[in-house]
Amino acid sequence: MSWLDRLRGKSTPPALPDPSALGHPLPLGFRVNGRVAFDTLVFRAHPDALTVQLPEGHQGIPAYGHIDLGAGHALHRFYLDDDAYVQVSTAGELIEGIKAFVFVETVNPPTQAEFQRFIHGHEHLGAPSIEYMGRQWQRDFSGEASGRIPPVIYDEVLYRHDPPRRDDDLTHYAMLYRREVPELARDEFLLVTAEDYGPAEFLVTYAIGLDINTADLDIT
Repeated sequence: MSWLDRLRGKSTPPALPDPSALGHPLPLGFRVNGRVAFDTLVFRAHPDALTVQLPEGHQGIPAYGHIDLGAGHALHRFYLDDDAYVQVSTAGELIEGIKAFVFVETVNPPTQAEFQRFIHGHEHLGAPSIEYMGRQWQRDFSGEASGRIPPVIYDEVLYRHDPPRRDDDLTHYAMLYRREVPELARDEFLLVTAEDYGPAEFLVTYAIGLDINTADLDIT
């Protein structure tokens, strides 16, 4: 079951982390204000196979986002200097998966009404397949549904500073798409998210990423 499937199955909102501190351990030795580098050798061998390339060199981690999926499952997002993030999916202390995403586009709707129209009607938030950046992408779940489905809604708590403290909250309206990359024997993902920070702050982001493993990471 994917993390988006878990979110769709939730019936009650989860408790948020301790507002004054993290309140939970971070996976894989990640830390706010730490650093991480990607091993990009295998991706550089097929530069045209992927839509985006992962950042080079050591990246600072100025922010961390926590998403409670319920029943002990969580997403941990470590935001990097170069408009990218590492997402670690956990079940208790078990690592279920790691993805690296790169932000490729930000759209700023002019009004709250336009933002709501995007959430409730745009094909990029629920159509079975979409075209984006010259690629064809298939919706990652509810494949049996022939038409558009509603976006998945979840809350994220952001932590910054040293020592880390709760700094912001936002609500996501998201849809995950994927496409096969035969040259790398893995899939590439497109995450479209309408991000709601409050009545006067909202935007839409497009992030493209792929599955990675601990061998692809140098965490310090």
